[in-house]
Amino acid sequence: MATLYESYATSDGYSGAFYGADWHGQTFTPAIAHTITSIKCRIFRDGTPGTVTGHIRATSGGVPTGADVASGTTDGNTLPTATPGELREITLGAGTALSAGVQYALFLSCVGSAGNALRWVDKETSPDYAGGSWIYSSNSGSSFTADATIDLLFEDWGNPAGWANVAKVLGVAAASIAKVDGVAVASIAKVSGVAV
Repeated sequence: MATLYESYATSDGYSGAFYGADWHGQTFTPAIAHTITSIKCRIFRDGTPGTVTGHIRATSGGVPTGADVASGTTDGNTLPTATPGELREITLGAGTALSAGVQYALFLSCVGSAGNALRWVDKETSPDYAGGSWIYSSNSGSSFTADATIDLLFEDWGNPAGWANVAKVLGVAAASIAKVDGVAVASIAKVSGVAV
């Protein structure tokens, strides 16, 4: 079962529309090392924005850098059409390992067009997420700008660091470790002989 790590859930009802080459996102800083396996973003739609892609990247100078380290998609045409929107989950396949105290970026893009856009619920009145800020791109992610006057609503879900190695040793999915070992997560290292 996945665990919630970083999140921001305070909204003042604002939401910006974006589509096509315009991408929006949020930088965040995990307090605990883990493997991120999905993100949840509070979003809704104008018209039919089409496929929505969730991206995870490393950051440099407060903005995304390099290629995606994980990504996934959802059908934007099935989102609600008004606030408060939906806390939509986007799974990230095998996910990627995140280090504690290191800033990363999660952001969304959609095919869309004028009138067929994605909207991400945010906080523009005294945003107070300390681990990052709103980021946006107007050139399909080639470059980004950070704006500390806005925070977007998001959740970072995943598994404890080391569970991927435990799963390999046990030959089972990480979510089934407790059933196989019959011990607390903290004791897995003793039973399996690997770091957790």
